[in-house]
Amino acid sequence: MDNNPKKVSKKKIIFVQLDEEITSLFERIEKLPYKDIYLVVPRRAVLLQSVVNLKILKQKLDEVGKELALITDDTNGMKLAHQAEVKVFDHWNLGEEVSEEAKKEVESALLKPIAATSNEIADDLPSRLPKKKASIFDIVRKNRTSEKGFSLKSYMKGGSKNKLPSEPFQITLPGGTKRFIGGLLVVSIAIFAVIAYVALPGATLSIEPASNVVSKAVNIDLVPNPSEPKTLKSYPVTASVELTISHNASGVLSEGTVAGGDITVINKSNQDWPLIAKTRFQTDDGLVFRIQSGVTVPRASGDTPGTLVVHVVADNVDENGVAIGARGNIGPSTFFLPGLRDSNREVLYAESYENFTGGTSDVRAIVLEEDLLAARDKLETELKEKALSALRKEVLSVGNKENVNLALLEDSDVIQYGTAKIDLPYSEIGKAEDSFEVSGKINITGIAYDQDALLKILGSELVNSITPGKQLVRIDEDSVSINVFQADNSARTYKFTATLQGIEEYEIDPELEGGSKLAKKIKEHIAGKSIEDAESYVQSLPEVNKVEIKIWPVWSPTIPTLQENIRIKSLSKGSVVELETDLQ
Repeated sequence: MDNNPKKVSKKKIIFVQLDEEITSLFERIEKLPYKDIYLVVPRRAVLLQSVVNLKILKQKLDEVGKELALITDDTNGMKLAHQAEVKVFDHWNLGEEVSEEAKKEVESALLKPIAATSNEIADDLPSRLPKKKASIFDIVRKNRTSEKGFSLKSYMKGGSKNKLPSEPFQITLPGGTKRFIGGLLVVSIAIFAVIAYVALPGATLSIEPASNVVSKAVNIDLVPNPSEPKTLKSYPVTASVELTISHNASGVLSEGTVAGGDITVINKSNQDWPLIAKTRFQTDDGLVFRIQSGVTVPRASGDTPGTLVVHVVADNVDENGVAIGARGNIGPSTFFLPGLRDSNREVLYAESYENFTGGTSDVRAIVLEEDLLAARDKLETELKEKALSALRKEVLSVGNKENVNLALLEDSDVIQYGTAKIDLPYSEIGKAEDSFEVSGKINITGIAYDQDALLKILGSELVNSITPGKQLVRIDEDSVSINVFQADNSARTYKFTATLQGIEEYEIDPELEGGSKLAKKIKEHIAGKSIEDAESYVQSLPEVNKVEIKIWPVWSPTIPTLQENIRIKSLSKGSVVELETDLQ
């Protein structure tokens, strides 16, 4: 390569790092305002390792309208560049194409970097250094061979010899000047203190505005072809559902045997106590046993109660209507007489001391007519619930087809259920079955509306109804309520009142009209007052929910007297609702 750097006018040259990938290289080149790009590529660079790399880079640069050329002395890279149809040069004279001899391996050059302030090719290009750089070790080695040597001691010694003598710094002032300057300094400090006391103190009032809930009710017409304001289009929807449910049989058919045993009836009264046949004796678990014939229990004798042993037999079902069967085989137990008043149950009762036997369970459920009627009512209720759910899904389906955000007008006068068609299996009555099935179907019709359009109408009315001096900071879209007061299902026309709620708060920001008036009033009242009095006054204002005052300097006991030094900051909990951005 030439010893003297050569220049190329109006070109762009970029130096490529050894390990630089084509992705990062393309990002460097893509946004450059040059068409002709020349890349200086060192030997064994990653870019020259594969012809694919060069083809990809050339293709990407062709797409952004740039011409690629290479400057390199890497012979293998030159061959790959020719294969990729990329221009290649082995020297800085870019006006000449590479020759066959230039493809031979050449010595690499130590390049001087381009000036940092300009990356134009017209600047001085890199060149060879005239001689080898000297390292710090060469300098130290040279100094060691000198007569004086090179050490910290010799350096300190030489520095002390060359040090200039120091003289005291003095200023001589004529007589009376010192007193004048001192007085001037005192007056200046006093004036500065006065200015600082008046002009520098500041106060910042952070005010959280008072807020309240506002609502707006609007009468809306729902018609098939709307043309008037506050009128929406009605969308008819229908659905049909079928359902089969299983219902348990409640009848009891007991074919088992009942248990029995002996009990001792205890009478603590002073009278004989007659008992008629079939008198009930019941356990705390609800099991009922009866005597089979009438008896008389003898009275007590002194402190000894009268007793009588009788035989009892269990009923088929307990007090809850559940078959007793084998459950009647109980152990020793205590019995009360459910037919007696509570006061007498402590006087006359019974106990058993041996196990009851003979009870077996063979209970089966049977279907009663009451079961069919109960199943019909249950199925009709579930059919209506399922039909309403299906109607809501149909509203979503119609909305997707119409590209409208539809909602169902859920009102008892608008939603109409057809007659439920239920098949009752009367043939099952009296059969010993644990359960039976009942099937039915029902139709449902309703009306849907565009809830985005409704919200736009309500939001516009709510924004326009805000009190002067206040601002709407939030609209609660979930608060929409609808009350239908006129429904004509045949004509599909409806009238309803829709209500929307929002949050409004007082304007505190001084840049707003209401906030500007409030700020002026606050500043006039608190200027020069103590912080406690200022807080008390501001907190008492109906526009304020909470206030916090910060003073500068912090030791200042009062609010600044200059109103310009009082700053009011709004701590609003929301941003002002804008109809165009929030509701459309």
